[in-house]
Amino acid sequence: MSLYPIFRRVCEQFQKSGDLGPPLFAKPLLDWAAQFLPHHFHRSSSKMHRWLAEKLDHFHTERGTKLNVLAPRNSAKSTIAALVYPLHEILTKREPYIWIISDTMSQAHTHLDNIKNELLGNPLLAEVYSEACGKGNLWRDGAIRLRNGGIIEAFGTGQKLRGRKRGENRPTLIICDDLQNDHHTLSATAREKSRNWFHAALLKAGSQQTNFIHLATALHREAIAVELLHTPGWISQTFRAIEEFPKNMSLWSDWEAIYTDVTNLHHVADADAFYEANRQAMDEGAVVLWEEQESLYDLMKMRVESGYTSFDREKQNSPINPDVCEFPEKYFEESIWYQTMPSNFLVSALALDPSKGKNSSLGDYSAFVFVGLCEDGIFYVDAHLERLPVSDLVTKGVALYEKYRPTIFAVEANQFQELLCDEFECRLAASPCEAHIYPIRNMLNKNIRIRRLDSYLAMRRLRFCSSSPSCRLLVEQLRSFPVGSHDDGPDALEMALRMVEGLGNSSGARLILQKISYVASFFREFRFSFAGIPLFGLP
Repeated sequence: MSLYPIFRRVCEQFQKSGDLGPPLFAKPLLDWAAQFLPHHFHRSSSKMHRWLAEKLDHFHTERGTKLNVLAPRNSAKSTIAALVYPLHEILTKREPYIWIISDTMSQAHTHLDNIKNELLGNPLLAEVYSEACGKGNLWRDGAIRLRNGGIIEAFGTGQKLRGRKRGENRPTLIICDDLQNDHHTLSATAREKSRNWFHAALLKAGSQQTNFIHLATALHREAIAVELLHTPGWISQTFRAIEEFPKNMSLWSDWEAIYTDVTNLHHVADADAFYEANRQAMDEGAVVLWEEQESLYDLMKMRVESGYTSFDREKQNSPINPDVCEFPEKYFEESIWYQTMPSNFLVSALALDPSKGKNSSLGDYSAFVFVGLCEDGIFYVDAHLERLPVSDLVTKGVALYEKYRPTIFAVEANQFQELLCDEFECRLAASPCEAHIYPIRNMLNKNIRIRRLDSYLAMRRLRFCSSSPSCRLLVEQLRSFPVGSHDDGPDALEMALRMVEGLGNSSGARLILQKISYVASFFREFRFSFAGIPLFGLP
């Protein structure tokens, strides 16, 4: 009979009584978590959890190590590295002085609060680590000192760290959890500022013996986490929600056409039925990171709903490379945003790209973009991008026309979309505001037209509504053009700017308004649009 189990139980009893130092039979981190924190582990561990935990099992013995982990959003990376691991290390005294750092002070304090809750209210921990659990003599929002002498402090990105010590001690473990946010994807200045703080302040705060853990999702190609992938001295690993895409993507394209057909009231049920009927073929070859949390079908729906660009960034850690995009990142500084739209414009236009033509995908957005020109030459932009059936499209357009009261309403009329102009005219005829509807038949290639936006962006003449999700989506489409999955917003923006620029000079205004009157009557009779005729120098 083996004496090993008996000897282990004796050692554990000594540990409970405090007569023995650190456990001689330390459990792997995930096993320890399952024993002491079962309420945080309702599902089996993912490949990322197992890899990370295995690295952390021996992390304390490899001083001065820097670990960089890129994981998808909502993959519970923080549960492992910002709750389980620091709690384990502080209780076992392997790391006597720990920092937890997040994008904001509030987020960092939340991580520390989660640890406090376990120290105060977890009877499983209190039974084994009685000398440490409970409230210590330092117990405030940003810092705690445990009864065993261990210290944990929490900071937000950008806080002053230089010279911070506890006595003569610098932190022995620094955990960085999502130091950058969505704001950093839009501002090169914000990215540079956080990068300088990270290298100049944070990395210099420890000693040569300090261990670093950096957790993030790659929100941008210039994000800190992406740069660390190629930085000497860092151990990096990237995880993706879909590790291998299915082999038969043509079936998924057929499914997507069903799922995004919002004109069909049963599009969700029909898409589900299509998947179930073809499940084996559609799943073949696919490998997902955490099947129990996010199945392949869940992820593929998310990919369509959020857009490929967003999905690749948030779930695949694969943001679009700005080097292959049309517009440089410097165009999208914080100065492009406004909070309150001016009340008076010289001229304004509402433009609609219906995305209902024969060349459009069923997943495209119907894009309404409003542009107003102020006396200082600045164009203020608001947007509404949705996937809408034709009946809802007209209702939405009428509501937006009555909201903005634009000088002109431009509607792309290529192919059968020209019928929309009749619909809008009929509906707006009953409106109290005078309607000026101008059908546009775009004859020039869409990419060439969108590239015209470069001069407006370069001269910093565009301002976008910061509180509008659709405006942020529009800016995201601009940033990823021409390699992004959608460009409906930029297309509508170009049309609106074309109209406003034409109305901005008196001769152009007279020409357009004359054509509106003429075209409106001619269009009703012959369903023809003159919008392909060059106006004010633009085709």
